[in-house]
Formats: sequence, C-alpha cells, structure tokens
Amino acid sequence: MRRLLVTLSALLCLSSGAGQAGDLALSEHPQWRSLLHFDRDGFFSEPRSAVLDDAFFLAENGQHDPAAELAATLEALRAPPVPQQAHARCRFPARALWLFRMTGETWPAANCPEWGEWQQEHAGAEVGLVFASGYLGNPASFFGHLMLHLDKPGREQRVTPSRLLDTSLNFGADVPEEDGLVPYMAKGLFGGYEARYSRAPFYRNSALYSEREMRDLWHYRLALPAAERELLVAHLFEVIGQDYDYLFLTQNCASRIARTLELVVDADLTPGSAPWVTPETLVRAIGEAKVAGRPLLEEVRHVPSRRLQTEWRYHVLAKPEQAAARAVWPGVDDLDLEADAFRRLAPRRRAAVLETLLGHAAFLKQTGDEPGLAERERRLLQARLALPAGGEPLSPQDPVPLHEATPPAQVRLEGVDNEVLGRAARLILRPLQYDLLDGSARMPDAALEIGRTEIELGDDGPRLRSLELFHVTNLHARSVPLPALPSMAWHASAGIGRARLDCDDCLDGHATLLAGKSFRLGRHLPFALLGGQLRSERHQAGPLAPMARLGLLSEWTARQRTLLQVTYADGLKGEAGRRTRWRLQHRLALGKALDLRAGVEADDTAHEVSLGVSWYF
Repeated sequence: MRRLLVTLSALLCLSSGAGQAGDLALSEHPQWRSLLHFDRDGFFSEPRSAVLDDAFFLAENGQHDPAAELAATLEALRAPPVPQQAHARCRFPARALWLFRMTGETWPAANCPEWGEWQQEHAGAEVGLVFASGYLGNPASFFGHLMLHLDKPGREQRVTPSRLLDTSLNFGADVPEEDGLVPYMAKGLFGGYEARYSRAPFYRNSALYSEREMRDLWHYRLALPAAERELLVAHLFEVIGQDYDYLFLTQNCASRIARTLELVVDADLTPGSAPWVTPETLVRAIGEAKVAGRPLLEEVRHVPSRRLQTEWRYHVLAKPEQAAARAVWPGVDDLDLEADAFRRLAPRRRAAVLETLLGHAAFLKQTGDEPGLAERERRLLQARLALPAGGEPLSPQDPVPLHEATPPAQVRLEGVDNEVLGRAARLILRPLQYDLLDGSARMPDAALEIGRTEIELGDDGPRLRSLELFHVTNLHARSVPLPALPSMAWHASAGIGRARLDCDDCLDGHATLLAGKSFRLGRHLPFALLGGQLRSERHQAGPLAPMARLGLLSEWTARQRTLLQVTYADGLKGEAGRRTRWRLQHRLALGKALDLRAGVEADDTAHEVSLGVSWYF
C-alpha cells in the first residue's frame, strides 16, 4: 500500500510539472530504495545502502543519500554515450527501466555488450528460489542455504541436462582459506567478512549441495508478472559481484535475497529488526505472500539428494531383492557378484538390484575417499551392462516441503511432579529450531536447538531451570543396511542448568562434546556417545568430567516418537562428582503446530514426571 501511495504522489508531482517534488517523491519510493539496497532503518543507525562498492553509486554520497543518487542517475542516463566508457543504462539497466516506467523519459541509445548478452540469455526467464536443506558440517549452513534461480520458460520441471544449465545466483561470504574455525565463527557472528552474489550454472550447485554434501534441494518457483520479472532480472545483472557486509545471523543469504525480492514484491518478506533471519523465515514468507492479487508461490519441486535416491531405490525392492543386494555387497571392501541370493533372481530383478548398488556406490564416492571403490563401481557397471536394457523408474515419496513443516519456534507448557520439590508448572521457550523427537522435513535423526529456555513457575515465583545457548546432535544414522564408510555420531551443547533434580537453585554452567556411533534397527536407532564436559563447580565437583551417553530413538508412526537417554558423568573428585541421569520422552503430534509430550526423568537425588502441550509458530 505504501508503494502505491508513493507512486501516485510521484506521478502527480511529475504530471503537474513539479520536477523537484517529483524527484524527491521518487527518491523515497520503496522500489528506488530497493534498487540501491537501502535496508530498513535500524533503531540506532542511519539508513545506508548495504552495498559496499563505491562503483555501485554515481553520486559521491549515494551510499547514504537516495535523493542524491537519483539525481546523479538521471543526469548520467540523459548524458550522451562516451566512447570506451560504459553508459549508465549499460551499468544500471534496472534503474533505467524503472525510471522510464515512472517518468516516461527515454535515454540515449548505447552499445551495451555485457548487458545485451545477459538479456539474451535470460529473456523471459522464470524466477525462483532453491533451498538446500541444513548441513551440520558447516555452522553457517546449520539452518540451510538459499539461492536465486533463473530458468527458461517452458522447460520440464524434472531435472534434465538442459535444466542443469539454468543460472543460479548464490549469495555467500568470501572466507579466506587460512581462516580456522575460531576466526570463522568470530567474524561470522560479529563482522569481518564481505559477501557477494556469484553466478554459476545450476549443475555446479547441484553437485556441491545434492551430490557432495547429500542435501535435498527444493525449487520454489515464483509467480511474478512478466514486467516484474524483467525488472528483477535486470537488477540481478547490476548486483552480481558487488560486495556486502555479512553476518551469520542477520546479514546472510536469506536476508539479502529477501531484500532483493522486495524490489518486486510489495511485502516485508523477513522482519527488519529480528535478532536472526534464517532461510526458513523467507521460505515461509514466500508461501504466504501475494503479488498482483495471487499467491507468490507458484510451484514447489523436490530434487532429492543422492543419499535419498539410494534409500528410495532400496526400499522399493522386494525382500529377496534386498537380501540379494546385501549379499552382493556385504562390506565396503567386499563385492560378490556370484552370491546365490543374487543369481537366483530373474535378469530384470538382478538389474534392479545392480542399479540400486550403483546408486549407493555413487553415494559412497561423494562421502569419502575409499581405495578400491572406483574398481567396485566398474564391476557393478559391467554386470549391469550384461543384463537387459531398461531399468526401474525411481519411485519418489512425497516429503514435506519446508514451508509446510512444523514451524521452528516452540512454546510448551508442562505440568511437573518432582518427588522432592513437589508440583509446579514449567514454561519452555525455544526460538529455533528442531529436536530429535520432531520428525520434520529438516534433517533426519538430528537436533539443532538455539536459546532453549526452561522456567519453572511455583509458589516462590518463576525460577530458571536451564538455558541452552546451543544444542546440536547428529546421529548420522545409516538409511539403508548397505556398506557405509566410517561416520561419527556427535553432540555439542553449552549453557547453564540445574546440577541435580532435588534443588531449584543449583545452576551450573557447562559445555559438552560427545562422539560415537549409531545403528539402525528397523524403527529403532540405538546410539552410544563418549566425551567430556567442562563445567562450573558451584554445586558439583570436578571442572572436567568424562561422560558417556547411551540412547534409543524410536519412531512408532509418522506422528509418534520416543527418546530414551542415560548419561553418566564423573568429575574425578569422588562421589560428589559422579552423576547418573536418565530421561524418557514421548511425543505425539496433534497437527503441524501442536503436540503432546510426556516425560520421566531421574538422577541420583530425585525423579520427576511431566506432561505438556507444545505450540509451534
């Protein structure tokens, strides 16, 4: 609505001959500010463009003054071309197009080879987003990653060789190779990196995210009108290679792509003053936004990772065929193409088994460097070529897209009965993002929680039970019972919490790091982790405690999961430093935004039971 009012004001001023007033109105137009990447005004900072490169501005103070940049842009567009110099309409085609639409003024003809090449390649291109699911191998990718995507209209929606040549625009930080984990985290959180849009064929990003990092991709096609697509595609030409500030939490791929899309979408796609912006924030906003009176989201397409494709192929095999697959390849170093269970199958069924194993071999090649793997893949391929042509079509399931999954923020209210402290209410707040009991569309058998806070509400008023700064678990479960390269389950967390269950004022700080293995047994996933915990000693003995954790995660149905964990820690200072704690939790999903959770927990001092309802938003 504000965009419409400013447009009408500018047009009235221009049509009445009030040129200065019209220029001032244009400089305050949301689309002009979006063209300059003037982010929304902060509470404690003056407005300025997020672009750092001086070459992006024609006015000396254009980074801070949209009116001055408008005047300089109009002057440059009206000027005749100069030989051997790029004209303003060549450097800033989106500005030229927008100002023509707003004022009706035309600009001198100019030779623009780079812009002409971009125009020819992306004429009529459809615009979309590509979301890569979360990746726990990189802190900056814990919540997933977003890219802009340009593809030719009318192409098939499945991945074909022609679609692999579509253009992806990736916004990412420029991180020096010599930066280790500590400077990487410090600069990412507090500043020190610059980021930019880079252009690459879709197949490169598909190879990186889907093949190498085994991340699912989701393509969100946007229903933008042709005029808006033309303006956005022209603007993308302007911003490729421009430097921006970068921060993990607020100035990242999601926030920058949101600001870019707001050039053609009259909506705030992400909150301007939020303490964090995640890709999921933008994807959910896209699912709810409208443009020209119709939904902005036109279509969602899933591009499964190599890991997921292998899982699908294996599970459509009949039981004897699955047994044959395991017999042919019982271990990473062993391949037996003469196995009886395999030879008893009909030729076409042997072909289906070999195609599954070839897919698994490709998966193993991307997840590690195992000597001899290429030779085993060659033997599988030779055996497949000796069988009849034609293969089993991939039978994809229907995974839940991110914008339809359980929302990431959680509020839970529980009733608690502690045998020592008595009964109380407990309020649990989790801003981000999912736990092991949430069988959602994010990451299987993993947990990522940020800022989880538990407050007990008793007769003495509210008391803090725990505050987790972060809590990350990756069980690295094998999805199919085929040979796998060594992988490690792990857990890392830090925060403060009660040292014992029998007290309400015994808070201690802790930082925990564990590693181990998990083993898939049908619907059940047992795991064992070893490691240690750094902790304060206000209410427990021993600053460094070796720790062991055993657990079992069970998925009974799509709506019900159970988690049992037993943890033992020894502070190496006698009985006062030893603690055994076990916890049983069960979750029943009542819908996308509600669940019911029951729990039993005990340590050496007390036990308690809890029952609560969670709301997700």
